[in-house]
Amino acid sequence: MHLTMKDVVKLQVMNKVEIHAGGEFLEDTIVEWVSVIETPVENFVRKHELVLSTGIGCQQEEVFLQFVKEVIESKASGLTIATGRHIDHLPDSIVDLANESRFPIMTIPWDVRFADIIQGILQALEKKKERLIEKNEEIQQQLLNIILNNGGLLEIANYIYKTIRKPVIITDKRGLIKEKSHNAQRLVQDWKEYLQSEDYAISLTPFEKTNYATSPNTRVINVNKRTLLQFMIQSTSEVQGYLIVEGLSQSELQTLLGQRTVHMLEHAVTAVALCFLKENTIRQTEMKLRDDFVWSLAKEKIRSWDSVLSRAKSLNYPIHLPFVCIIGFPENLRDIYKRSVDESSYEHWRQNVTRRIEDEIFYTGKMLDCYTLMTYQRGQFITFLEIKDGKGMETAFQFLDDLKDRINQLLPGFILSWGIGKTAGQYCFHESYQEAQKALEIGRRQKGPGHQNTYADTRVDRALMSLRDNEELKEIAEQTIGALLQYDQERGINLVNTFITYSRNRGNVSQTARHLNLHRQSLLYRLKKIESLTDCSLENQDEVFLIDLSIRLWTMGALERENGQ
Repeated sequence: MHLTMKDVVKLQVMNKVEIHAGGEFLEDTIVEWVSVIETPVENFVRKHELVLSTGIGCQQEEVFLQFVKEVIESKASGLTIATGRHIDHLPDSIVDLANESRFPIMTIPWDVRFADIIQGILQALEKKKERLIEKNEEIQQQLLNIILNNGGLLEIANYIYKTIRKPVIITDKRGLIKEKSHNAQRLVQDWKEYLQSEDYAISLTPFEKTNYATSPNTRVINVNKRTLLQFMIQSTSEVQGYLIVEGLSQSELQTLLGQRTVHMLEHAVTAVALCFLKENTIRQTEMKLRDDFVWSLAKEKIRSWDSVLSRAKSLNYPIHLPFVCIIGFPENLRDIYKRSVDESSYEHWRQNVTRRIEDEIFYTGKMLDCYTLMTYQRGQFITFLEIKDGKGMETAFQFLDDLKDRINQLLPGFILSWGIGKTAGQYCFHESYQEAQKALEIGRRQKGPGHQNTYADTRVDRALMSLRDNEELKEIAEQTIGALLQYDQERGINLVNTFITYSRNRGNVSQTARHLNLHRQSLLYRLKKIESLTDCSLENQDEVFLIDLSIRLWTMGALERENGQ
């Protein structure tokens, strides 16, 4: 709580005061306390303290000058000298020093008691404190009325502008503007430039306490040589957005932030946080409805589209457009959580992360000018991506490339496996979902985590999967390569890999030897051994096909057993 020197000299008890220096700075000089000090000053004077003195011991001009210099250096608000006993007048050297230092210095008659001055200033400080408390309560009630009357961010922004006559904007946690007050055009432009600058690190750098701020959620930033005041808006312990106030001078910063009671802007931040909380509650309800709707499109074939189209219209989902399904499976969420500094539970952290990834999916689609329908179900990100001009796979690949870059910035080291459906068109959500799911499963099994696989890439594997449960084929495969597998296990010689490499090189012995880094005679020995163990001739294409099919079926079964499927 404080007065200004201008407030002090207007008090009745100061009606006999005479100002000798610094009179033009009275309005900008803060007074938080008053004390009586005589030489020496040492460290007995605080910043923003009005000093009263009789000047005892300062009869010599040099001593008096040193005394005044020490008071100025202590950053006191001003100095009042009682004249008539020890000091008759102020020497020119002291007046000059005070003027050079922009420091108010005054005299008052000896018969004015310091106790009366102190009492008058303390009473004025108390009255100002009471008025501020009343004003805070009034502001708090008015902001509450805005909320109760279904007012939103726009009404709060305009109320702040009306109260402090400074434009304000309210942004989301990304810094994107949600609402602005009257006359905020210049502030909007400054803020947009700031978002593009290297100085902008709103989501990476924690707020540091300013010279004036009483809250760690407040900071002062400079944009285009203009000072902006930025308040962090939090709800449920999470950053929701920011309140930005334009064009504050240093004295205005002190006025707005130097109060010891809750000031108007902190009330406004609370009101904005309530608005964000209300919006989030509505948004979460809408997201639950959207999640359920998208999941219903994916998990079952729609028999009647009439009710579905009605629900889609209420959710503003253009499901008449052509879409293709893309499924992402997070491989190492728990590892990322263990490396994070988040102190919340894993489940709470996971929910936050999945929502942030869904945001990235939405913004990636928006950058490509494509609609996205998404949901997180059964530990998977299920996305239907709008396809334009029939460019299904091209659009999907571009989408995933852009999305990977965004997610890597959000969560470095996060691994996702992707499956992409083949069917891209109108009202084929279930079919495309099944294709993407199959592509994801086969891709993870064949390539491991972190790869993307399309349904078109899985034709051979799908054919094999349809054959793997055939008992007669299982028996034929066992008879064909059983001895080969046993030999590999007992001797540690990978004849299976030798055959696979030989087959890929279309029976070219020289190329196969180079790929396996084997001598030609050693390779020929292995090929003869394969023929004897399988009882098949590598010169007979039908028997080569039988060995190849048997190995593929065995490999598929081995991978499924390894993955616990």
